[in-house]
Amino acid sequence: MSKNSEAIKKRLSESAEFKQAFEEEQLKLDLADMVFSLREQKGLDQTNFARKLKKSRSTITRIENAQMEPSLSTLKDIADSLGKQIEINFVDNNKNNKAALVR
Repeated sequence: MSKNSEAIKKRLSESAEFKQAFEEEQLKLDLADMVFSLREQKGLDQTNFARKLKKSRSTITRIENAQMEPSLSTLKDIADSLGKQIEINFVDNNKNNKAALVR
């Protein structure tokens, strides 16, 4: 385990506030990775993907870099353009599961 991983693990166990912020950021990164991967699988570059969605290329870049949280309607447009559907699950807090974004 790297020095950074150890430090993060320690902070996660010591601070509920840090843990919450870390988990929120992880969800954003997961979504960004998912959009990027699905776009790549379809063989689209950011410019063509943006045109297909009628969005700016910079919007796609911000979504894929987790610098922007897209609205539900934008996520639906993304899913539709990639031939996918959105599935959102809510689970009990006492489970180790998090809200699931399904590819």
